[in-house]
Amino acid sequence: MSNLVHIYGNINADGTIHSSSGDFKVVNEGGGFYKVTFDDSFKTIPTAVAAQNFREWDDFRYESGSPLDNTVLVALDKSKFKVLTGGNNNRASRNFTFIAIGMR
Repeated sequence: MSNLVHIYGNINADGTIHSSSGDFKVVNEGGGFYKVTFDDSFKTIPTAVAAQNFREWDDFRYESGSPLDNTVLVALDKSKFKVLTGGNNNRASRNFTFIAIGMR
């Protein structure tokens, strides 16, 4: 029988993990691209959602964010996904957060 699994993470702009469920690895590929690889593959392609955090994780005073500061889910399969972060039509390394949900 399969189990529903949630994998989540808050990733710093340099590719280090700020906080997480602990069952994945991150590679900062440069130019705003990041590859996240799950320790164990899902049974089918999971649902994944990512969002950018700009500027700092706990800076509630920052009020100049732009909807052009964004994260794009570039590719997704059973074992990994790739995201692109940036703003104002430019690729840039930025903090981002994600959740992936699927069956194992």
